[in-house]
Amino acid sequence: MSEVRKVEIEKEGGGKRILGIPTIQDRIIQQAIHQELSKLYDKHFSEHSYGFRKGKSAHMAIEQASEYVREGYEWVVDIDLEKYFDSIPHDRLMQRLSKGIGDKVLLKLIRKYLEAGLMDIEGITEQRISGSPQGGPYHHYYRI
Repeated sequence: MSEVRKVEIEKEGGGKRILGIPTIQDRIIQQAIHQELSKLYDKHFSEHSYGFRKGKSAHMAIEQASEYVREGYEWVVDIDLEKYFDSIPHDRLMQRLSKGIGDKVLLKLIRKYLEAGLMDIEGITEQRISGSPQGGPYHHYYRI
């Protein structure tokens, strides 16, 4: 397991979003874990949630919002919690995951991925004590 590469991208409204790009090997392992966790947790998410969902997209969310307007609703709410992925408490996320995952080795592996450092272009590493940078699959389970 390696540090993730820190990449900053410009946000549309200004500011920067930090991405954490795993190595290819770590990405393959994380994606396999993600596919299995999706089977376990996706059924608990709201059917009205479109973010990071298999078979759902931003276009589908817009289509659903348009349908609500045609039905006579006057308000559609879109919520984006600024920097939330950067602030996810590891202990709380792991506690919630442990309720559905009995495999201690898998839980330990997930924690190691969450705590992997962020390496910038100059090779300097920041240790993470919270958060799940966008770019890895674990930020999908913040809703659990």
